[in-house]
Amino acid sequence: MAANPPLVMGANGLLTPAPFAGEHFVLGRDGVQIEVNNVRTSSGKWKADGYLFVSHVRCVFVAPKADSSGLQSFDFPLAYVSGEKFNQPIFGCNNLSMNCFSVGEGGGPNGAMPPHGAKFYLKNGGSNTLLPLFFRLLEVTRIEQRRAAEAAQQAQYPAVVHNVLPQVSEVTKIVNTAYVDPSDPTTIYVTQPVGQDQVMRDEEKPYEPTGLKP
Repeated sequence: MAANPPLVMGANGLLTPAPFAGEHFVLGRDGVQIEVNNVRTSSGKWKADGYLFVSHVRCVFVAPKADSSGLQSFDFPLAYVSGEKFNQPIFGCNNLSMNCFSVGEGGGPNGAMPPHGAKFYLKNGGSNTLLPLFFRLLEVTRIEQRRAAEAAQQAQYPAVVHNVLPQVSEVTKIVNTAYVDPSDPTTIYVTQPVGQDQVMRDEEKPYEPTGLKP
């Protein structure tokens, strides 16, 4: 996880994550509230309302503006997500919970830093479009990682596999076959919300999407 990834003005004047080169955004969802722990605020937690973007690399939560802590957005690499679960409490909003390792020094699955816990509360509408797409992207990411790890083990000089991303062709197929739930306000991006002319500069990147720290 990374705090305050770079943002740009996207389609329809919506504040949008600056993309990595070749990144493909799959969906966006308004009316989401985030709660995330183990962060550098006075309470150790952060809560905000905003917009959730999901690409084949990561999911990014963006608030309309930064609060007094200076936080406005969080980046969750799909390769570092675990323990994802959809919760339907008797009282309160349905929510998607997960853990995500930090991409900073000492982070990652083999680092000393514990993962962050996050919940995304879906305050408006259903989730039958959002959830299948999100879980499928996680599944494809993990399949590709396992394949790459197996190939590395079979090589004469095995290489360490940090993060292997799903092919964009596979992502396109996922989008084209997605179920659209009329009660779910999730937007499926047939056209990208931000152009590749607005990709992150090297000095802005919170991490390398094809080489996360182990």
